[in-house]
Amino acid sequence: MTANLLRLPSGAIVDGWHVSRELGNGGFAVVYLVEKSGKSYALKVARHREASGDDKRTHARMVREATTLLMLNHPNIIRHWGNGYAEAGNMYVALEYVDGWTLAEWKERKHPTVHEILGVFVKLASALSYMHARGVLHRDLKLVNVLIRKSDGEPVIIDFGCATYSLAEDLTEEGLPPGTERFRAPEQFKFLREHKNEHRARYAFKVADEIFALGAMLYELLTDPRPTEHYRRVSLNNIHMPPPSAVDVNPRIPEALSALVEKILSRNPSERPVDTEALRRELKEHLESSGAEYRVPAHAPSEQLPSELSMAAGGPGVPPKGPAPRKVITKALAAGAALVVVLAAAVTFWRVSGDLPAPLPDHSAPLMTSPPDMSPPSPSLMVIPPATDAGQKEGSTVMMTTPEVPSQGRPQRAQKRLSPAECAAMSLVAALAAGCPGAQIRPESFTCPSGAARAMVRDLHWKIGDQFALTLDDRHDREEMIWFTPGSDVVGVVPKLKGLRRRHYEVAPPGTRFYGKAYYLKKGFDGEPSLLVRYDRVKLPGQDERPVCFVVESRSYGFKDGRVQASNFDGGTVVERWP
Repeated sequence: MTANLLRLPSGAIVDGWHVSRELGNGGFAVVYLVEKSGKSYALKVARHREASGDDKRTHARMVREATTLLMLNHPNIIRHWGNGYAEAGNMYVALEYVDGWTLAEWKERKHPTVHEILGVFVKLASALSYMHARGVLHRDLKLVNVLIRKSDGEPVIIDFGCATYSLAEDLTEEGLPPGTERFRAPEQFKFLREHKNEHRARYAFKVADEIFALGAMLYELLTDPRPTEHYRRVSLNNIHMPPPSAVDVNPRIPEALSALVEKILSRNPSERPVDTEALRRELKEHLESSGAEYRVPAHAPSEQLPSELSMAAGGPGVPPKGPAPRKVITKALAAGAALVVVLAAAVTFWRVSGDLPAPLPDHSAPLMTSPPDMSPPSPSLMVIPPATDAGQKEGSTVMMTTPEVPSQGRPQRAQKRLSPAECAAMSLVAALAAGCPGAQIRPESFTCPSGAARAMVRDLHWKIGDQFALTLDDRHDREEMIWFTPGSDVVGVVPKLKGLRRRHYEVAPPGTRFYGKAYYLKKGFDGEPSLLVRYDRVKLPGQDERPVCFVVESRSYGFKDGRVQASNFDGGTVVERWP
């Protein structure tokens, strides 16, 4: 136990609650499975006690969570069973224990039909309508914060650590309230851009934000065969470019339902359902009028088999082998063929050789948490659509060589000039390779440390172009948005995550620590600074420290007092130099 952080061992007793084991560990609290009077409960304990100098104000958040739950009594909302203080002074809340799967796990294990998925979301909308009528906003709706109880299949909304209610104290010191980037409504990022110079500006979270988050969750289940796996996904909250329609990504989805999801994810909040009760009614109408097309699994079970090559947030991953999109996806990304050419150019630009996962059709970034831009699509979240005839299967090995210099007499193909929208849809590497206007300005030149090339190849067995996911600064929680000071030292770590591809496990396993410095790009896609982290040393578990060349570039969400705000979870690339 550190000065204020309480960790309870198995067998400990807190006010009669007998601790069995730890269930989860987040930025605000640690959750334990406990027993009392022969029944199981979940005990959520604040990470710090009151007046402990805790900048996250975890005690105040725990008080607010307990107050919020006391206002609610609904079968699809986690139930409060008591609260108090552990011996060390950390506050706890005792909760109903739900033996179930997260929504993502349920989708993969039970292979639900579109009708069954819709039934779950009718109940979730009903619970939100009940909650909102009492002035409560959850503010962190996502797939892992809804459990499907194994015994009866009922959905239960959990984790009210980010919730608020009418007249509650504002605990947020940043522009946006706490939450998960992928499920934030687009208007939140618009607010950040418009108020970037107003340090005291605070976004007022609304019911429309909650509706968007629920729509994003529904979109994920309808379009992603393997939502528990971590790989790059198309952005859902780009201000200017909506994601492709659900039916374009997955032809099994009925047109009418796809249109409703598109409405819920509208860039314009006024075009979404007016409130969650209206949303519940619309979802219920679809459920009651559903025909045979709703009675088939959203994805064939064979499409939902785990992929060894999928990668945790930020790294490229092999997409689900679902049916090819029925139409050319043009709403979110410009012509697929042109971008595939760009991808090839990007790979050549980096002089990559070795394993190259096939381009992704669509997905959400979990896990990559940095959203995109125009409000730029974050490099972490953007996806290159598949070529119609790539000439290779997913996961095949592509050997990329340095391009030949055209002979004098050889005709050269004119390079297609990409539009600003196409450029905005690409990662930094692809944009630089394609010669996009306004590409990021390099900071100072970057030379790899002496011995890095040899260490990476001979000792670590890394290849130029390998990509690994990591928490960028281990001093902060993985899902946080944090402020990086250019030139400051940072220590990144590969977290324990399911779904890391086999190569990631072998050459950069969980616990691998990266040592480096934070920098920034003076001009990103939107003209604002972007975060750049250069790691020049690495230490694998049980091994000695070695010199390396590993770079992470991530979209920023704020810039003030010389600091850049960005997601603390992203993917980086093994390089031989910074171009």
